[in-house]
Amino acid sequence: MKRMRMETQAKIRRKVPLAVEVKKVNKLYKFVFISSLSSFLSSLLILFLTVTITLSVHANERNDGKYSTIVDESGNTVYITAWKIDVGDQVLTETNRRYEVVSVDGDVANAKFIGEVNLSQYLDTDKGILSRAKTFLHPAIAGAQGKGKVAIYHTHSDESYVPTDGKESILGAGGVYKVGDSFSEALKAKGIDVLHSDAKHDPHDDMAYERSRRTALDMIKSFQPDAIFDVHRDAVPPQVYQANVNGQNVTKVQLVVGKYGPTGKQIEDYALQLKAAADQQHPGLVKGIFFAKGGDYNQDLHPRSMLLEVGSHTNDRTSAEKGIALFADVVPTVIGQTSGGGGAAAGTTGTGGTTGLGSAASGLSGAAKSIGWIIGIVIVGGAAFLLLSTGSLKEAGSKLKQFTTTEFANFFGPRVKKKDKLQSDDRESDDKH
Repeated sequence: MKRMRMETQAKIRRKVPLAVEVKKVNKLYKFVFISSLSSFLSSLLILFLTVTITLSVHANERNDGKYSTIVDESGNTVYITAWKIDVGDQVLTETNRRYEVVSVDGDVANAKFIGEVNLSQYLDTDKGILSRAKTFLHPAIAGAQGKGKVAIYHTHSDESYVPTDGKESILGAGGVYKVGDSFSEALKAKGIDVLHSDAKHDPHDDMAYERSRRTALDMIKSFQPDAIFDVHRDAVPPQVYQANVNGQNVTKVQLVVGKYGPTGKQIEDYALQLKAAADQQHPGLVKGIFFAKGGDYNQDLHPRSMLLEVGSHTNDRTSAEKGIALFADVVPTVIGQTSGGGGAAAGTTGTGGTTGLGSAASGLSGAAKSIGWIIGIVIVGGAAFLLLSTGSLKEAGSKLKQFTTTEFANFFGPRVKKKDKLQSDDRESDDKH
């Protein structure tokens, strides 16, 4: 009997160290797994934040008080703008020469010459017998298309003109609103129905376009315009925009196209139509077109959405108002040329099966969609890491549950203990009674 007890105790002694070792190994595995998972998720979070910040600031205006100069292969200045320049961005100059940025060195961007652009192909040539026949046979339709509707808003509602307004930025009441008023009045004088929003989108930061997106979307849904313009001013020396057009001292107008997103090519063609019409009616009025490779500027919301830079903060506002009034001469020509009316109603489906303007399908900006993709990649990456490190879905689920339980135990622990204590006190009170 004594011998049996001794053998049993010996077996227990042998098993105890083994169990202790297994427990240590499991604890070590748990520590390594949780540490690896935490490091992996932290890395994905850093990547997410980095890309998000990059997307939000890319291809916006510079805010350091400086501007960018684009030079050709010979070092000659071909374009000046306060927009942030990146490799792959393009410009069309006032003389319709197109360049692409190949490198950026501080405030100077080096560009290669792509070629001359013949804008005659973008002009409305339907001026002959066929056009007159359409007007004769369908006068009501011709009149309706000739009227058109235009929406105007201002993403950077603080932008102002120093010589006239006294400062370059006036929060919520920038001089750019008065430029928008002049644009609106000039369009109305031509029979255009105009909706000019006075919505504020301050402060002037990289998220202003996300805030103004709601304004643009609401205008498109309620007003269903043939075209929508986001009116700004640039931030360069005054001579860059100063001009004398038709005997008037005015500021030039720059068109800005966001190439990021599915509507980039469509907006590009629209900008070229506007430039072609302006060159024909008021030569020298349009300074050029800036094609931002990484921007969208809410232009995915409408096929005829355009960002306009009317002069610079160093120009007087009166000249800017005269310049935009001349630009108003161009708009009826282009929306009459390309317009088929206000388009499908917001949120509806047109005859071609395409979603209407301002629909939920176009509700997110390019940056927001990219952020959504990044979040999806983070989730998928985390799930893949769990699966590869554990070997099975069941084990992955178990480890994830263990991880979350461990991480949040300290947060929920005191509450659970307090709740248990209260329940225990209640039971003791009931027992006494």
